[in-house]
Amino acid sequence: MAARSPFLISLALVLVLISNCSLITAYSGTATFYSSYGNSYCYGNKNQGVMIAAASDALGNKDAACGHIYNVTCVGPTNAVPHPCTSTPTVTVKIVDYCPGCGGTIDLSKEAFAKIANPVAGVIKIEYNRIK
Repeated sequence: MAARSPFLISLALVLVLISNCSLITAYSGTATFYSSYGNSYCYGNKNQGVMIAAASDALGNKDAACGHIYNVTCVGPTNAVPHPCTSTPTVTVKIVDYCPGCGGTIDLSKEAFAKIANPVAGVIKIEYNRIK
């Protein structure tokens, strides 16, 4: 049996790591929520469900963020509400809107926010990563 080239093995490992980067890279930020779902920046009046979010400038160009899917995980409070995270601290949302002044990294629908945190908190610390 011929010996495998160390270069090919190294190349294969690098490709595996690159393909899994979005799975292991999490960014820190904050999340807020909104509850009025009218026309969205990305989809107009086309209903996209309720597991949705609006992107701030932190997620990049407003046009480029449209349609991306993110996992968002509650990691703690930003204010005096103790332990805002729920027992299901991660939610998957689709970016359907743009929110340049919403006060957080990502503005979740009220339903998405409530899945990961107590809405009384208003703003929470999060980790997020784009999965699509």
